[in-house]
Amino acid sequence: MIKEGKMGLKEAVCLTVIIIAVKIYFVSPSGAIRAVGTAAWYMTLISNLTAMLGFLFIYLLLKRFPGKDLIFAFKASFGRLLGIIASLILAIMLLLCAAALTREFSEVSKIYIIPNTPLKFHICLQLIVISFLTYLGIETIARFAKLIAYFILLSLVGTIIMNYNHFDYSRLFPILGYGLKTTVTFGLKESSYYGEVVILGVIASSLQGIQNLKKSGFTSLLISSLLISSVYLAITLIFRYGQSQEPTSVLYTLTQIIQIGFFFNRLDPIFIFSWSLGTLVSVSALFYCYLSAYCKTFNIDDMRPLILPSALVFFAISMIPKDLVTLMSYIVMIRQYGWTVFFVMPLLALIAAILRKKKVIEGA
Repeated sequence: MIKEGKMGLKEAVCLTVIIIAVKIYFVSPSGAIRAVGTAAWYMTLISNLTAMLGFLFIYLLLKRFPGKDLIFAFKASFGRLLGIIASLILAIMLLLCAAALTREFSEVSKIYIIPNTPLKFHICLQLIVISFLTYLGIETIARFAKLIAYFILLSLVGTIIMNYNHFDYSRLFPILGYGLKTTVTFGLKESSYYGEVVILGVIASSLQGIQNLKKSGFTSLLISSLLISSVYLAITLIFRYGQSQEPTSVLYTLTQIIQIGFFFNRLDPIFIFSWSLGTLVSVSALFYCYLSAYCKTFNIDDMRPLILPSALVFFAISMIPKDLVTLMSYIVMIRQYGWTVFFVMPLLALIAAILRKKKVIEGA
C-alpha cells in the first residue's frame, strides 16, 4: 500500500484551491468570455454549483468506504475489471490535465516572458521540479501549497483592487451576455473547470476522516469559485469586449496596466512569481495523483520507480499540440466533457455500490 502521509484541512483546501484557480492565469478567461460574453462572471458560479453536486456524489460514495480512496471504491463498486478500467480512465484524465496545464504555462510564458527560449527546454525545466516534488510526496506538496496560498491570494486580490481606476460598470451590459439559455448551458458543461476537486477522492486516505474530505471539498469549491468569478468580473469591467477575448493571459495584462501614482505600476514581475509557483504546485499535485491512481489500480506499493518513465510520457503528451490554438481546442474538449470522468463515474459507482450493497463497516 502506498504511504501518502497525512494532511490537515487547511493544507487540503489550499492545495485544491490552487489547482482549480491557477487556470485563470492563462487563456481560460478569454475562452469563457468568447462563449457567454458579459455573463462569464456568474456563469462560473453555475459551473461551481454543478461541480458541488458532482463532489457530493464522490463524498457519498466514499462515505460507504470510510478510510478508503476513490480507486478502492471503484473496484469495490464496479467489480475488479470495470473498477480497473474506471480507475485508469481517471488516472489518464489527471495526466492529460497536468500536461495541458504545463503546455499552456509554457506557451503563455513564451509569449510574454521568454520568447527566445525553446518550448521543449521550458517544459523540461518544469518537469525536473515537478518530478522532484512528486518524489517528496503529496504531504510535502500540500504543505508547500499552504505556504504559498496566502501570497497567491494577495497577488490576485491586489491585482484586482489596484485596477479599480479602470473599472467601467457600463461594460457589464448586456447583463445576460448571449442569452440566459447559452449561459446556463455553457455553465453546466463547464463544470469540469472545477473537476480537479476529484483529487481529494484519490488521496482520501490522507485526509484523516470522511468529514475532512467533505469540508475540504466544498470549502475549496466555494473559495475557488469566488476567486474565479471576481477575476472574470474585473476583466469584464476593465477591458473592452474585443480585448477580453484575445487568446492570451488577460490576467497578466491586468498587472501591466496597473498605474497608481508614480510608484505602483508594472507589477508583473511579482505576478510572474506567484503564477509560476501556483502552476508548479498544481501540476505536481495532478502528476502525483495520476501516479497514485495508477499504482493503486495495479496494487503497486512504490510509485518512485515510475516517476521518470511517467515524466517522459508526460513530456510526450505535452508536446502533441502543434501550437496554442490547437492546445486551446484540446482544453475546450477536456473542460466540456471532463465532467463525465470527474463526476459521472463516481455517480455510477455510487449507484452500483447501493445496488450491490457494497460498503465497508468502519472499525470492522
